[in-house]
Amino acid sequence: MNRGRKSAIIVCASAFLACAVSTAAPEAPRVLQAPVWVYAERVPGSAESGDVVNDAPPLDRLDALSRFVLSGMVYGWKFSYVPYDKKRGVAEDFSLEPLAEIGENDPRFAIRYLKPSYPRILCVAEYTLDESHARWITHWDSVVFRTSKGRGAGERTAETLGIRAAYVNAIRSAVREHARKIEKNKPKEVIGEVLLRGDPRLFPDEGRFVAEVRVLVNVREVVPYRSF
Repeated sequence: MNRGRKSAIIVCASAFLACAVSTAAPEAPRVLQAPVWVYAERVPGSAESGDVVNDAPPLDRLDALSRFVLSGMVYGWKFSYVPYDKKRGVAEDFSLEPLAEIGENDPRFAIRYLKPSYPRILCVAEYTLDESHARWITHWDSVVFRTSKGRGAGERTAETLGIRAAYVNAIRSAVREHARKIEKNKPKEVIGEVLLRGDPRLFPDEGRFVAEVRVLVNVREVVPYRSF
């Protein structure tokens, strides 16, 4: 094969590959989903009227709870965990602070498959990740995070706030189990970050809301007791 013909074939092949790359279908956006539900009505003995959260219409409560769950799946929370210590008279304490939250006008958030199923209203909450979330994806895909599972409950009489409490208590349980694995001596405080993973599960059980979660945990600091 002469040199001119060989060069022409290479040029044609290069042009074909460039065309194929340019016409390839763009990568599908990453979408996070979670099943979410609330009760349509209060139950006797539930929280009293005047409660801003629980007095909201069911669809508003469903929307707010969906944003709470998905914010935990997209951005995560900072946490502070103080283990129970009987000898020191220290009560267990746990707090969560959102690293970021899904705003009310965020177009990437949506409620799909809304379905009234008395006494509940169910949906699939959905959030589409884009280029602006690259930093968060890279952060949470880091090898420093470890998987943990937890289960927690909230009172049915607390209505929607009881659902939130169930999630928070489930996350606390997951953090507690992880902390026990990494620290032999009971610490004064454990500080870190946690992210919801997979589909968190929520179900009613004997007058309570029960949540089961899988999370990623990163412990940033373990504060020891300086003395007994």
